[in-house]
Amino acid sequence: MIPSLTAIHFLITYRCSAECDHCFIWGSPRRQASMTVQQAEAFLDQVASLKTVSAVCAEGGEPFTRYDVLLHFVRSATERGLKPSALTNASWATSLEEAQRRAEELLDAGLVRLGVSTDEWHRKAVPIERVNLLLEVSEAAGLPASRMETCIDGVMFRGRAAERLAPRMLTQPAETFRACLREHLSAPSRVHLDCYGRLHLCQGLCIGAAGPAEAIRDYDPAGHPIVRLLLDGGPYALAQFAAEHGFKVRNGYVDACHLCYRAREFMRSHFPNFLAPDEMYGDRPACLAPADGQETFRGAD
Repeated sequence: MIPSLTAIHFLITYRCSAECDHCFIWGSPRRQASMTVQQAEAFLDQVASLKTVSAVCAEGGEPFTRYDVLLHFVRSATERGLKPSALTNASWATSLEEAQRRAEELLDAGLVRLGVSTDEWHRKAVPIERVNLLLEVSEAAGLPASRMETCIDGVMFRGRAAERLAPRMLTQPAETFRACLREHLSAPSRVHLDCYGRLHLCQGLCIGAAGPAEAIRDYDPAGHPIVRLLLDGGPYALAQFAAEHGFKVRNGYVDACHLCYRAREFMRSHFPNFLAPDEMYGDRPACLAPADGQETFRGAD
């Protein structure tokens, strides 16, 4: 059981209207996997049975690419006494009328907060005018909304960021990264649930293949083959374990996420229930080694 758990973020879809370089779940217009209305209902039933969880959040990908599921999710969560929020990049806010219609629908359905992502990478695909419009419309409707902007020092170098951004960044020796600083793996306050029913402690690092409620109730950090290594010695310990199976530890990595992601990517075929799904690893077959040959150790600032 995870007594610290208070929120579950639903990865409504892996599809996104953008394809940002810093995206750690490889969101893309080419992705198709999404929750159905029926899945959302079933998952919410399980979540509602977990007495510590009071908040749920719809994200992706871009959840507004499946607006039918998103709207149903918000209504169903509200009916079950949960507090639903959502994240978006505002790509769909192409007119004042459309932004007003959806903001009002979601507010009426029970949405308590909307986060709007925008930064140098999002703005390559989504005009800032759409973000500003959505924030203005939300404020006028009485829907709490906030601008969420990632700077380069806030990037987690996993997923697509490991492929596209990491080769240009300063790196540090692998042995530097002896702790996971991003996630509270032994006592998480939130986890992510995707359309396959997988619970992610960190995107691509799953509790197991059981249903969400069962997985949460049975979670044992010390018995998890990946988590126990991360708790004992961070990404470096995981990389050393992977090296015993053929993983080549490179000279340098940008941050702990970068090293952890590369080691997990390599070990996927050994732990398919815990290191999944394919979307989180760029659809790269689990038998392939990391593809970051351009990265070289250049030292820290």
